[in-house]
Amino acid sequence: MTQRLARICVVGAGLAGLACALAAAGRGLQVQLFDEAEQPCSAPAHIEVVPNMLRGLVALGVGDECVRAGFAYRGIDVIDRHGRHLHELVTEHLAGARYPAALGIRHADLHQVLERAALRRGVALRRGSRVHAVHEREGAAAVELAGGKSAPADLVVLAAGAGSALRAACFPHARAASVLDQAWWYALLPRPVDLDRPLVAFGSAGQRAVLVPVRHDLAGIALTGPMPVQQRLSPAGHLREALASFAPRLRTLSAHFGEGTPVVRRTARSGLLDLPWHHGAVLAVGDGAHAFPPHFGQAAAQAIEDAQVLADLLGAVPDRQTLFEAFQRRRAERVRLVHDITTTAARWDLKPEGDADLSLLMDRLMRTVAQPA
Repeated sequence: MTQRLARICVVGAGLAGLACALAAAGRGLQVQLFDEAEQPCSAPAHIEVVPNMLRGLVALGVGDECVRAGFAYRGIDVIDRHGRHLHELVTEHLAGARYPAALGIRHADLHQVLERAALRRGVALRRGSRVHAVHEREGAAAVELAGGKSAPADLVVLAAGAGSALRAACFPHARAASVLDQAWWYALLPRPVDLDRPLVAFGSAGQRAVLVPVRHDLAGIALTGPMPVQQRLSPAGHLREALASFAPRLRTLSAHFGEGTPVVRRTARSGLLDLPWHHGAVLAVGDGAHAFPPHFGQAAAQAIEDAQVLADLLGAVPDRQTLFEAFQRRRAERVRLVHDITTTAARWDLKPEGDADLSLLMDRLMRTVAQPA
């Protein structure tokens, strides 16, 4: 039975959910976006809007707002633990001549850009609304909310993350994403006056820091290293101590991290949802379909690509099953290739290999994402 698409429910108001809600509303569909949190996420962190991600944001109609909110750059410098310049990673122009190659932006600012755009296009955002089940009968679906309420939907876009209970309920045979022996620490700090593009710096064994300008007065730092056997320090204390093993340019930043400095720690995960990424009326997107390590900014970039492809298909296909099949054709192999590249980068961090070459891996990634999804 074919199901004409008119009513869309999106579960999860993170990056993937906001972008998919925006994509569906841009096609004139009735969209409800549910999120169990009462307030939007405001992590003290940055997002690298890499070239393929910026191209996707432009396609969704928010490219200009993102450029105004962030810090545009081209190229990435790589240095060793002594401060010696190793090489430059190239960032290609993929979003068109009007736009920079890439940009850094605060996590909260990007979410605000997407949320404002979604609301302008008529998305009904329901915060404090936990979806705990999706029911389907004779082709008609509904999301069931805590408290007994429900909302009808022709398509349910699941953007609640790889660890959500709803993902486990909708895809009961799905394997959990692998937890890597690697943690990432994120924070914001004043932008060093000489930082006009990202800096990748290597520290002691398995440690790497990425410093990214996000505004004229602000930068974001991401530090990765092996998962501590015992967490004896606060996140800020760990970041401060770890920077001591880096080049002086990074070491001086430790003064910004007192015990009250907001720092978020995340565990790296890796895994793909077994095909198909749909079940009944539900389509999994974002981390729920593909959990990436944070390397090369592709976790966020692939979530935006999901939304971009969804926008294309909602304007071109007549029914849900056709959309599911077309979405999988356009996304599955591309996502697998990007997942292999980012997981290789994570493995090299944890256990450096003799032939490990970050620039070659970056070149392979750019060849993979050069064409639109």
